[in-house]
Amino acid sequence: MTQAPGALPTPTVLDYERTLILAIELSNTSWVLAAQIPGLPGVKAKRSIEPTPEALMAAIEDYRTRAVKAGQNVERVVAIYEAGWSGFWLARWLAQYGIETHVIQASSVPVDRRARRAKSDGIDAELLLRTLLAWLRGEPRVCSMVPIPAEADEDARRRVRERAELVAERVGPRQSHRRRPGDFGRWRIQPATARSTPTSRRIADGSRGSLPTHARAKIVRMLDRLELLLIQITELEKSRDAVLEDENPDKAASMISNSKLR
Repeated sequence: MTQAPGALPTPTVLDYERTLILAIELSNTSWVLAAQIPGLPGVKAKRSIEPTPEALMAAIEDYRTRAVKAGQNVERVVAIYEAGWSGFWLARWLAQYGIETHVIQASSVPVDRRARRAKSDGIDAELLLRTLLAWLRGEPRVCSMVPIPAEADEDARRRVRERAELVAERVGPRQSHRRRPGDFGRWRIQPATARSTPTSRRIADGSRGSLPTHARAKIVRMLDRLELLLIQITELEKSRDAVLEDENPDKAASMISNSKLR
């Protein structure tokens, strides 16, 4: 069964003798797999692979081969990984090959405190596998699965999220330039929103003489960073508002609108 984008996954009847069940722990350096292989229920099939979909498909084929040697044919592959920085691209990619993929909300997975002290990717993969097996047995409260959005829907959210990140990042330079006058006591900064004024002219020296060379250079760089942040925020807002003004917004635009209202 291939999950349709945007649909909430539901457990289905599981044939353990023909189903390869796979947990994937993702990271930048490697992916750790934990699997239950048909014909080998008592074998802990765990391995670390390169963080690429091609390496994952090669591992799945190896699991299939091991099942055949045990006298079983794999007719269904069910995989799981945690929602996070990796997004949903892997789930959509696996769906092209008929692999049923579920994305789990990480905060919904119960973690043993003792296991947390010895946390590793291997422990996480095993925990994901046990959680998926429980969910497939029909225990809906064991975890929360996340609906897999279409690529356009996921991409539409990026503008809203990026704007929120830039707004949060803007706080740093603003707080910094408010603290600096106390360090020197002899200069002030014009508002960063006055973009018609060059950065070098926004620093006004006070009555105690000129500002030291390196201090002035640091302040100019700080203002340049703030200026860039404000420009990028404005560009994102214009792009967002242009979609909202469309007379026939598609589903992605509707999601942006809802995000803005919240």
